[in-house]
Amino acid sequence: MVTSRWRSALALVAVAATLSGSGCSETLPLTQLPDVTKLPQKVLNKDEQQGKVNEMITKGQQHQTEAAKDIENGK
Repeated sequence: MVTSRWRSALALVAVAATLSGSGCSETLPLTQLPDVTKLPQKVLNKDEQQGKVNEMITKGQQHQTEAAKDIENGK
């Protein structure tokens, strides 16, 4: 029973050493995050927003149509 406690303690120490040695900051590239301090100069009103949404929907539908044609043509 004492040996299993020592093994558990050693395993915990090994995990802690691995985590502290590798560093979590290496896994999160913070330099690639967007710059949120630069805000757009103009905010779209409701009509402009709806126009942009409709434009994106149209582009998406065109993309799906073109993709279906490419699949049918065997590309």
